[in-house]
Amino acid sequence: MANNRFNKYIGAIALGAALTAVTGCTDTWDDHYDSDVSVSGTSKTLWNYIEDNWDRYSRFGTIAKNAKYYKDNTHPVPTYTYADVLNGGQVNTLWIPDNNVLSEAEYQKWLAMCQSDRVEDGYNVQQQFIGNHIALFRHNITVAATDTVKMINGKNLIFERANGTGSLQGVELGEKDENNIALLNGVIHNLKGIAPFRYNFYEQLKFTEPRTKFGDYVVGKDTTYFSTDRSIEGLPDENGNPTYVDSVYFTSNRLFDSRTYLPEEGREKWQMAEKCFNARINAEDSVFLMLMPTDQAWDAMFNKLQSAYKYAPSYEDKAKGDLGNKTTVKGLDPDSLQKMSIGMDIISPLVYNIHKQPKKSDNTMWKVEDFIQTKGEGVEYLLNTYGDTLRNVGDWKTTNLFNADPVQMSNGYAYMVNSLEFPDEYLLPDVEVEIENGGIFYNTEGSGTQFKVGSGAKRYTFSNSNWKDISSLYGTVSNNNFYHLPGKDANSAPKLEIKLLGNSPTAYVPNAQVMSGKYDIQVVLVPRWYMDISSFGMSSSFYLKDTIPVIRIDENGMTYEDTLYVPRVGEIDTTYVKELASRNKYKFNVSITYNKDGSEKTRESLAKNVVSEGLKVDTITVKEDFEFPTSYKNMRFSYPVLYIEGAATKSDVVPKVTADNPNPPHFVYDLVIDKIILKRKN
Repeated sequence: MANNRFNKYIGAIALGAALTAVTGCTDTWDDHYDSDVSVSGTSKTLWNYIEDNWDRYSRFGTIAKNAKYYKDNTHPVPTYTYADVLNGGQVNTLWIPDNNVLSEAEYQKWLAMCQSDRVEDGYNVQQQFIGNHIALFRHNITVAATDTVKMINGKNLIFERANGTGSLQGVELGEKDENNIALLNGVIHNLKGIAPFRYNFYEQLKFTEPRTKFGDYVVGKDTTYFSTDRSIEGLPDENGNPTYVDSVYFTSNRLFDSRTYLPEEGREKWQMAEKCFNARINAEDSVFLMLMPTDQAWDAMFNKLQSAYKYAPSYEDKAKGDLGNKTTVKGLDPDSLQKMSIGMDIISPLVYNIHKQPKKSDNTMWKVEDFIQTKGEGVEYLLNTYGDTLRNVGDWKTTNLFNADPVQMSNGYAYMVNSLEFPDEYLLPDVEVEIENGGIFYNTEGSGTQFKVGSGAKRYTFSNSNWKDISSLYGTVSNNNFYHLPGKDANSAPKLEIKLLGNSPTAYVPNAQVMSGKYDIQVVLVPRWYMDISSFGMSSSFYLKDTIPVIRIDENGMTYEDTLYVPRVGEIDTTYVKELASRNKYKFNVSITYNKDGSEKTRESLAKNVVSEGLKVDTITVKEDFEFPTSYKNMRFSYPVLYIEGAATKSDVVPKVTADNPNPPHFVYDLVIDKIILKRKN
């Protein structure tokens, strides 16, 4: 019998997967695993059985004798074959196809791969053929049942059992007397065909030839490491260093298990956190839909995005915080940043979990088969595993993404698409900065020092629905909140410093960042008198009134005629509101700091003495077609900054009253702001 050391190794790496796969089996533990003792009077192994029936199983047996056992896709165990596995001490179940169902062409193909000099060929024999017919433990046919069996290649296959026979992944088993053959180290069932093998998504990308650019990107994130715990140590070398008679390696891919990746050491030097799938696309117990772009699709998307992903060799670095010391990071490679940033933005939205999508119109959950058949037609939006929400906008439909025939994988369905039909609103989004999302906006005092909003500034809640009589006429407030931003004292205007980092929860892309290209820069101001409504509600002064004559009695008991003013429900006195607005106008200047021509910090004026009448929620475009020459997309510590400074003077705030102008308009020093919008132009 072969060396048990390797058989124990096989069991160690496969046991955890196998135990999770056999849930629901009706066999007892003893049915699954026996020690090296006689079973029903036999001392023969699985391999002995094949040798005794060589005329029937010679093709499978010859492949087994030539197929090396691989610990991972690049590390075979020297001189150890699957004949040794089937002759060893580990208990296995073998579903064996005979010579009649293993055609000559197929037999020659697998045999040639066994004898190939290419490591990947030998590994694929294990994964796609031999390992797809062997499972750990005994899987007997005792009672009618349906099990999911974890094969030693990691695949989950369906084992149907009934009346002494059944099927494996839809392939029929032999007659009763050809199954349940108990042997020393396992059990054999005859199979009337080849158990179908399907790649999982990761295997499809890694092993399909020629490998696509997308496949190269994903496989390029593999990390293979040596496991001292699993390896078998031998005698130390002449210098006292340990040596290993059996070295065990594991391969992991950093794209699978999280949204972003940063190394444990040296992460402070990474200007970008690497975006990932946040989906284990190699997991056999998952069911996903995945877009797999062809080279045509990859190149088209890369070319589309290049102009929006232009990076500079230096940036202002704010890793120590907005109020801390700002430094400059230099010596960056713009081409490398562009390649990394575009690549991870292409791959991060490609995977979809059907069970995470919104319910169907009949309030039921989507099933994979239904979604595939309709391409999700009617789904309100799509949610990818990275966490992005893709909504129908304009002529774009969520179903546009799935513009290829689905290909079944072992853990879902792949769409090999020749184009990636994401909406432009997702690829090149507006940047929306909600001013009330505290912690990122600052007043700047005249001395140049800064203090956080909250020191004199105040957040107001304004319910658009509660005050719909006003909001329907004078504008709704985004996210039902806004900020009042005063100066450092009653006689000075505020100076605001605002990060241009998206943070609006209702934006198409909530956390959008500025990219290279043109934007219209907009400031959204809120009427100052909205503050009073937020604090005290709407008084009767806001409504038109009807006059009703009434008879009153004075303190002497005498009656007299009077007039009662009754507010009209829902009818706003627009004259009164205009008067309020005339005393609460805004005037301000706007400038911006950004990366221009490789200079990490250039300050430029955008607009001076911009006026808002204070009558309505006012979206003011302070600069059209402003072009950012460099992108901040995916940069961790760099972003442009918008400066807004109140420009009202004392003569604006306390204007001179004359006979010709008895009611001059009044400005205010302070500002009431809802949000900042950078509308993407190209």
